[in-house]
Amino acid sequence: MYLFSCLFLFILSASSLAAPSHHFIRHEKRESIPQKLIKRGNAPRDIRLPVRISLKQQNLHLGHDHLMDISDPKSPNFGKHWTTKEVEDFFAVPQESVESVLAWLKSSGVSQTRYRVSRGGGSIQLHATVSEAEELLKTKYYTYEHVDTGDLSYSCDEYSLHNSIAQHVDFVTPTTGFAFSSNKGKLRKRKQSEWSKPQIKPYTGSLLVLDELGSCDLALTPACIKALYNIPNATLAQDTNELGIFEEGDRYDQADLDSFFTHFASNIPTGTHPILNSIDGGKAPVEMNDAGDESILDFQLAFPIVYPQKIKLFQTNDDFVAQNRTLELGSFDTFLDAVDGSFCTYGGGDNRTLDAQYPYKEPDDSGYDWFNMCGTYKPTNVISLSYGIAERVYSPFYTQRQCHEYLKLGLQGISIFFSSGDFGVAASCGIVGCLDFLPNYTPGFPASCPYVTAVGATQISKGARVTDPEVAAAELGYSSGGGFSNVFARPSYQDDAVLSYFGENTPSIRPPATLYNATGRGFPDVSANGLNVMTIYKGKPYLNGGTSASAPIVASIVNLINEHRIKASKRPIGFLNPIIYQHPEVFNDITSGYNLEWPLKPAFYTAKGWDPVTGLGTPNFPKLYELLMGLP
Repeated sequence: MYLFSCLFLFILSASSLAAPSHHFIRHEKRESIPQKLIKRGNAPRDIRLPVRISLKQQNLHLGHDHLMDISDPKSPNFGKHWTTKEVEDFFAVPQESVESVLAWLKSSGVSQTRYRVSRGGGSIQLHATVSEAEELLKTKYYTYEHVDTGDLSYSCDEYSLHNSIAQHVDFVTPTTGFAFSSNKGKLRKRKQSEWSKPQIKPYTGSLLVLDELGSCDLALTPACIKALYNIPNATLAQDTNELGIFEEGDRYDQADLDSFFTHFASNIPTGTHPILNSIDGGKAPVEMNDAGDESILDFQLAFPIVYPQKIKLFQTNDDFVAQNRTLELGSFDTFLDAVDGSFCTYGGGDNRTLDAQYPYKEPDDSGYDWFNMCGTYKPTNVISLSYGIAERVYSPFYTQRQCHEYLKLGLQGISIFFSSGDFGVAASCGIVGCLDFLPNYTPGFPASCPYVTAVGATQISKGARVTDPEVAAAELGYSSGGGFSNVFARPSYQDDAVLSYFGENTPSIRPPATLYNATGRGFPDVSANGLNVMTIYKGKPYLNGGTSASAPIVASIVNLINEHRIKASKRPIGFLNPIIYQHPEVFNDITSGYNLEWPLKPAFYTAKGWDPVTGLGTPNFPKLYELLMGLP
């Protein structure tokens, strides 16, 4: 049963400070609540909570070094990717952890009939009343109300774990997060403002007289993109190298794809479409009136670069789930379930106060009436995801757990590309508002995870030619997302680049040091054009953009190079970052522009080399091709 529809988890601090009892250790504490929530009083004592105790996986502290060992081009083990089973076995939850928590439950008076251990022993679930949960976790639950919807949530400010199990537990839910009911099951369409991308706008010119290469500053077409980055026409279609694109709550329609191919990519036959990998009831295509501009943007950018190669669409979640919760919250876990069985089978899997739970059947048959998919699909070699949310929306436990899943995919040779966000240094905080107690900048996640390649945005200046240098994307209400993580430390592969940014440039190009964490993971890693992108949407030409455009461009380029590596009997390139930070010369350095401190004040400025606006720059296809093809 799907228990909650709009699910939210906010920044927490983990510590081992003095606990309520000398036998307990404080595990998580929330410092504040979001702007749109009100604490109404104590939670009803007899409310039943779906408690899940997520257990820690083993060897996570070794994962980084193993990933660097196979991803660093200087390593003798470069390209020796792990199998899925090797990943599962290496990180599996120790049986000792399962037994320790079960022994604690028994000693606490919880009957064996009231709990169950998940497949693989990654978590332990039980239903407990509020009063029982308060006793088990030495906490107090309160009722919270959403000021806009009136929906209620039951949450605690902090909780503690018995010292016999604290070292075995990742986190417990529901606790310091916020889970809201679905307003009596009625569908609530997501508002456009929840999308972390600029508003699309109609194109008022005539497509019949559009001078594509002469008007790239006004309307970025496939021909413009290929000219910008010297991308050749694709000719290969290796059977094992489809490009992967993730979508949720936004579906494409075939009519708009066909119209776009006719006008801007005539080499692609009408009827060409992505291969649907439906995850937990995800549907596509849809009728034109129900289509979303995000999916349209992704496919109308990617197909002209990779065709005749195919594209696989990872479409997640049924209509009810997709329309009844904030776009970004918990979006990626059902996807990770479906492509990485270790995520749902072993420790640290789904979080019930964030992630969709199935089977869930609506009276109108809109629900997905089956169990969550677990390891159903083989991940593609390259996956583009144009979604994200503020890093502080999640618990550090949650972000770290999910980030480790991208590390595991990297170990298997999968390249993951995330858009860096479209709010400069102030990532989107979803429909409940940001926490207002933190005075510093808000990095975006998962772009801030050091095991993904984060993609920022550039633009062609008005009046400039396609051969002129690009600048950082910035216009009213939109700029390339970038900055420094408040959760993840700076990885070693980018030490030289980031330290050069601080050491070789005057402080005037960056904001006061109190506003950001200079020792955190810097992002984005690279960039591509993300403004005035020509699309056909609902039968009409529109200009779209954002880093949602940039990510599929870079992912498509890497996928195209993988085509040639596979033809040459080489493996896919895998995790890209350790390679490109050693070879910044294969990118077009962006040295003009800045991103915004919401909404109009400049924050970070671009600089020679890496910067937290456009990363290393935009890809120069011939140079990147030569580099990656020269690796074993």
